[in-house]
Amino acid sequence: MSDIVKSRKRRASFEDLLLAGISEIADKGIDHVSVSDVATASSVSRPTFYTYFGDIPGFFAEIWLHHGRAWLEAQVSDKSEIQPDLDQALLEIFAASRRMPEVFEVVQPDFEKWWREKVGHDQLEGHKLVWTLGFHLGYRLASKVSHRVKLGLPVVQILDYPKDVLTRPLMAGLSESPVAEFGNLPGLRISDDSVESILTKAAVEVVASAGVAATSMTRVARRARVSTGSLYPRFKSADQLIERSFEVAIQNIVAANVETVKSEGIGPDQYAMTINSGFGENPKTWRNFRTEMHLEAAHNKKLAGYMEAGFEETARFLEDNFVAFGSPREFAAAMAWFLHSHAIGTSMIFNQVPEIANYDNRVMTRWIISQLPKV
Repeated sequence: MSDIVKSRKRRASFEDLLLAGISEIADKGIDHVSVSDVATASSVSRPTFYTYFGDIPGFFAEIWLHHGRAWLEAQVSDKSEIQPDLDQALLEIFAASRRMPEVFEVVQPDFEKWWREKVGHDQLEGHKLVWTLGFHLGYRLASKVSHRVKLGLPVVQILDYPKDVLTRPLMAGLSESPVAEFGNLPGLRISDDSVESILTKAAVEVVASAGVAATSMTRVARRARVSTGSLYPRFKSADQLIERSFEVAIQNIVAANVETVKSEGIGPDQYAMTINSGFGENPKTWRNFRTEMHLEAAHNKKLAGYMEAGFEETARFLEDNFVAFGSPREFAAAMAWFLHSHAIGTSMIFNQVPEIANYDNRVMTRWIISQLPKV
């Protein structure tokens, strides 16, 4: 066999593995793809897989290197024709890369370079991109949990504020309270000393750091510094423990929101400050936990159904408070669901370019309120 023929066959097997991996991620989820799955789906041997990629994280990194740049461009294009499986696979690689060093070391530099090309050092352009891209990324995960997130789509139409927005009267006073003075939101406060609380807190932390699929009873017990036997009288399985941890986390977040409303209310400035403060170290566990739960729910209908009620509760809370602030009910619902998707996507972006924490979100929230008649 000539060297040219051998090279072509090697190239074909490499491409077959990539295509099979993309399909497997889209179908099963990034944390449920194995070398055996990809080898079987591609009809290429496992030794060949290891020769090309080394391991599964290396495989994900290679998929990103081949398709990541085009995928990023598709996120801001009105005429994207990206194939659905590839779109889903790259979304999951992007979201999970923060906990996969071999993947992060290619995704983060690529994303940062792309980001610089789009916005340079113009914070206003960067700010608009955070809000639009953040929504679109989060929407594609959140839509797997609740169909109601589509209510947020109309808000996207009013995010493109003019270049002179900072000179307009509605932006008066921004410099009097700079972003650096916003402070830091508290993290999840699962603080009582009961064994169940200790276990649910540990489960939240493991999911946030490693993903749902890696959250075993043994690992949670180790994190909680208790014996595995302490778990089974209270939880029959890791799935039940994870569901309970989600319920506790949502209750915690709603309680924190209620406390904020009682003390400050939720107007455009207050919500913007909440967004900025949410990038701090304290809320990091909640941010990553929320993303990981959505990643798993994209392929787990039972978990998605369990999560739906919790997120609808938080959306209703926001909707009611926007109405109390004076927003029409229809707009309040749109804004509540928009912000749900936006929060998930923005967390993903923050993990790649932390500088977005310095953007003043009051610019966008004030602008949105000023455009109410257009929604």
